[in-house]
Amino acid sequence: MLQKIKNRYPLLYIRSKNEIAKRISSKKLSKEKALALINDVIENKDKYWHDVMGSSEPEKGKFVRSCKETKLGRLLWLIDRKILAPHDYLIPEFIFGGISEKDHVQAVQYLLGNHKKRSLLRLDVSKFFEQNKYQRVFGFFRYKCGCTTKPAHLLAKLCCVPLGKKNSKTTEESLARGFATSTRLALWCNLDLFIKISWEIRQFLKGKDPRIAIFVDDIGVTASRVSKETMARLSDRIENILNTKSLPHSLPINQIKKQNNIISYLDKNMEHLGLKIGRNKITIGQKTRLKQKELTNKLKNKNLSSSEKNTLIYKKKSYENYKKYIKKINTEN
Repeated sequence: MLQKIKNRYPLLYIRSKNEIAKRISSKKLSKEKALALINDVIENKDKYWHDVMGSSEPEKGKFVRSCKETKLGRLLWLIDRKILAPHDYLIPEFIFGGISEKDHVQAVQYLLGNHKKRSLLRLDVSKFFEQNKYQRVFGFFRYKCGCTTKPAHLLAKLCCVPLGKKNSKTTEESLARGFATSTRLALWCNLDLFIKISWEIRQFLKGKDPRIAIFVDDIGVTASRVSKETMARLSDRIENILNTKSLPHSLPINQIKKQNNIISYLDKNMEHLGLKIGRNKITIGQKTRLKQKELTNKLKNKNLSSSEKNTLIYKKKSYENYKKYIKKINTEN
């Protein structure tokens, strides 16, 4: 049993800053240059990121950060691809967001299950990235991955920024919403919690073909021949697990999105993550369908400039490719 728990996490065993440099080096980036990159970012990190206010929601305490085309951005991309991504194979099959070759379409398709008459429960974690504080990220590298103290602190420091708007003089730090490493780290930092929820769901809905799919901060659960009342009780159980105060890694549920979060097979338009769940397949959701229809109507306008027409045609092709991808996923599973 201890061996199984141990093998649940990447065994990185990073002992120093030099070893981080070695792990992210390649033919194009020598160990010496990688070390110089790390030292530069340590010295100038604050200059290499900013808030993207157009995508942020200050009233909700959500600030999107960007470090694109900076040395910090390059370093985090290397850490994500060279140190974190190679261990995606350890992640349970019911987790989809932030993992190589696993996306929201596959997550929703996974919820179809093997039996009919399915009901859906949807839950959304509130401020998911902000809940993963610096100490939790440090703890992942130090105690779950076997890194020594200094490199564990360094990796956590690189991946976290102060809460709130930049330069607001907040001392508490969390994973940066928008950084390359954030989604994987948020997943790893809460893996024990997600596995506990999965176990609870399978026990509570035993014999009902239960399925759970976690995509970043969205939790979807389906089961066959289950009443809304039963799903409501399950929702409370999941929320109690997520809000366990005795745990250092509790995750509060978004109470606004919790309203009308249970859909029975008797209801119409069962949707999750923007996709409609049918009896044996998934299709594009209502919002996407309406946008596609609106786009088609705009293309009928004979007064469009060439530039406007080309933009609309490009968007139309994107929708068509999206529908083809969904059809492919349906066929493969």
